[in-house]
Amino acid sequence: MKSTLLAAALLLIPAAACAQGTAALRAVTTDADGRITLGDLFVNAGAAANVQVGTRSGPSAVLDAAIVQSLAARAGLYWDNPRGLRRIIVTQGPDGDGSAPQSANIASAPTPIGWPAYAAASGPVIVKRDDMVAVTWRSGGLSLTLNGQAQKDAALGEQIEIMNPSSKQMIAAVITGPGTAVAGPAADRYRSQMLLSSR
Repeated sequence: MKSTLLAAALLLIPAAACAQGTAALRAVTTDADGRITLGDLFVNAGAAANVQVGTRSGPSAVLDAAIVQSLAARAGLYWDNPRGLRRIIVTQGPDGDGSAPQSANIASAPTPIGWPAYAAASGPVIVKRDDMVAVTWRSGGLSLTLNGQAQKDAALGEQIEIMNPSSKQMIAAVITGPGTAVAGPAADRYRSQMLLSSR
């Protein structure tokens, strides 16, 4: 029952996040100063244009599209990701370059590739592939936990897929310790804490 509620709650998160404006991804996603903002990624970011979603320390950075979608929604910008992209590649160039939506600069991948560039996990592996992980989803006063199977080795703060052994459904979760992870809004909060502590 808990796993069914968790799966339903995770499926409802994107719909609940729909906000004021609809965003269109730029044809070319670039940034000049290493600070990646929603304005760098979306043509019509409006008031959310200065919201930072990552950093670039080399010639390019790779962002998890689902996390960008979540951050955009929290800033009042709705992106429906019509192509089902898994990652967004941001290269060095003028801030907010290009004005047409969608592009070859955006790559689709069969599985999520992990955390945005600004919070890429590093350090020792604390969860190994096939380990059982307790995934907790919290929102308001509701808290649900299910045990699932890690699909790859992971370090602290890394986003990986966890498989519900009974339904075989995959859940994107962030590793918070040995055998523990968070999903949904709690993962967003954890990511924000990591970003602040890395500055």
